[in-house]
Amino acid sequence: MIASALFSWIEGADFYREVHAAAVALLPAGEGARWLDVGCGPGLVSRLAAERGYRVRGVDADGGMIRAARRLAARSGSNAAFATGSVFDLPPASAEVVSAASLLAVLDGRQAALAALWSALVPGGTLLIIEPSARMNLANARRYLRRAPRGRRSYALLLWAWARRGRAVAAGLFDTLPAAGCERVALLDGMLDARLLRKLAA
Repeated sequence: MIASALFSWIEGADFYREVHAAAVALLPAGEGARWLDVGCGPGLVSRLAAERGYRVRGVDADGGMIRAARRLAARSGSNAAFATGSVFDLPPASAEVVSAASLLAVLDGRQAALAALWSALVPGGTLLIIEPSARMNLANARRYLRRAPRGRRSYALLLWAWARRGRAVAAGLFDTLPAAGCERVALLDGMLDARLLRKLAA
């Protein structure tokens, strides 16, 4: 309950919504394609993807997060659906887009989790990974806040930077995937990385 309330509060920060909206916008409009958002938390990425025309299912192992995601989706009129589940129990080839935001950094079995995310993609699908980079620390967060426009809950960035310090995912982790291409986009002054990895078509 405490974790879901905290993450819901952070997701309400203007900067947090803006950078995740920018990451989601790296993909084309959905036109009914399936999007599986793994480790969805209170569901921000799921709702953003649904706004772009995807049929979205958010999955999180924490039931409190799923309850928060359903509540926020209902409040915003989003048609994203949510269910409790583990990254390690995803059905294979189940979505055209699979996303994971700030998930790999908190897991010990990163390689196995990445393989599970990859398996859930259909051939020709796209994996979207959004993770704090090595630049995510309190010094850079303070520097950003000194010059960035002040938005709602902007100081949540300091909490996020403190929680994710030293947890960056090594770029080499993604070299293990047989991807058709990997695009990396730096967001939030380079404190956040969005990676698009495309699975080879059958």
